[in-house]
Amino acid sequence: MNRGTRGTRGMLWRATRHATGELRARHRLFVVLFVTGTILRLAALFAYWPALEFYGDSYSYMWYSRILRPDSVRPFGYSAFLRLLTWSPSLAVIPAVQHLLGLGLGFALYYLSLRRGLSRGLSSAAAAPVLLDAYQVNIEQMVMAETVFSVLLTAAIMVLLWHPRPTLTRCAGAGLLLGAATLTRSVALVLPVLAGLYLLARSARGRRLVAFGLGCTLPLLAYAAWFACVYGNFALQNVDGLFLWGRVAQFADCSRIEVKPREIPLCSPHPPGERPGPNYYDWDPNSPRFGFATFDADTTAFFRDFAFKVIEAQPAAYGRMVAGDVLHFFAASRRAYPRDWYLASWQFPTGGVDPHWQIDHALNSYDGNVVPRRYDPVLGGLLRGYQSFGFTPGPLLGGCALLGVLASMIASGYGRARLRHDCLLLVGMGLVLLVIPCATATFDYRYLLPTLVCLPLAGAFGLHQLRLVRMQTRVLRTKERSATK
Repeated sequence: MNRGTRGTRGMLWRATRHATGELRARHRLFVVLFVTGTILRLAALFAYWPALEFYGDSYSYMWYSRILRPDSVRPFGYSAFLRLLTWSPSLAVIPAVQHLLGLGLGFALYYLSLRRGLSRGLSSAAAAPVLLDAYQVNIEQMVMAETVFSVLLTAAIMVLLWHPRPTLTRCAGAGLLLGAATLTRSVALVLPVLAGLYLLARSARGRRLVAFGLGCTLPLLAYAAWFACVYGNFALQNVDGLFLWGRVAQFADCSRIEVKPREIPLCSPHPPGERPGPNYYDWDPNSPRFGFATFDADTTAFFRDFAFKVIEAQPAAYGRMVAGDVLHFFAASRRAYPRDWYLASWQFPTGGVDPHWQIDHALNSYDGNVVPRRYDPVLGGLLRGYQSFGFTPGPLLGGCALLGVLASMIASGYGRARLRHDCLLLVGMGLVLLVIPCATATFDYRYLLPTLVCLPLAGAFGLHQLRLVRMQTRVLRTKERSATK
């Protein structure tokens, strides 16, 4: 090695050290959060090697990624992601990549906040929940769609909020990302409507709106056509009616509706207070729904029609149920009630596991073969202990939503329309992601996790707006005093 090469390497090393030191000095809080999030994810990866699987969903995602066919229950988006990882002989590549994506989510939220003028402290606060929430780390360790869905949603948010006026290309890109998110988790089907209203409010007209609409709808139409080729009906899935019936079966009063002979098994003879929740009606082998064909177009339409009749006859009962479940997300503690999905499904397992939690079955590979698992009781115990307090409190998320709404109301009076629309979009997306599952399926804390990329960011934007308003008010008062002297 000659002297010139050694000198060049020395310069590069000194430059790298200087850049690293500057990064630590200027972004110290975010670096601490990022490193902590990295440690949590490494602990999860080695505590539950090679992965965690949720019986039913995980097996289905992997199976359909192998046979390249749409599932009648779940959209194909996450299976497409898994297909990209089939090059690895180990299941561990799935959570490893998802943990990297989770860290990327924190970095993206931090960078977007800095880009929009927020302080480093507020920007770090916006990224902290997704980096440190133990339930988020747990779902990244699982073969489940939530992490990829959050990435697509965050990418769409960044495209929409990056520039004052989204360009034609960015509008099309945001549409494609939201379309892909919908094909990963169907709960996102309403989000393009909110994004379209946002673009309209941001003065996007003509070609930009068309580009956004085409970017969003073309992937959905193409997928629905593929679905029709396999199952015979133009749709994204064949379970919406079944899940909606399971949602209303717990309070349905069949004396208030006209019941057809075929619908009689759907009417429970028990008082509403003694009935189980959607978990029983959707999945228990003793459920009346197993007396009908499973997961086809005619059956889901049959269940959907019955559910609509119940909702039309009992709108108040339905509204109370949905509102109660949505408010449940904002409770201070994490607690699941008998009609909710099991909270322990999303907690780091230690020791014996209740089969109802659906995380006790053998790990399966892409082809269905059993994969040996390795559990580290020390790391697993530490993670479970951290999870007892290391989650984003519901009141904090509720406060972020309220801050976003308050800031949007104040912004309209201070000429800051862009921040107003940003806050409304983020709060709207976060609430939709909570309301839709509660209205159509069941209460499940898993549905809370994607809101970690919406509501904390809305709260940070809201606080930033309130600070700007306060500063502007002080300047105006100073000018008024100077003018009166």
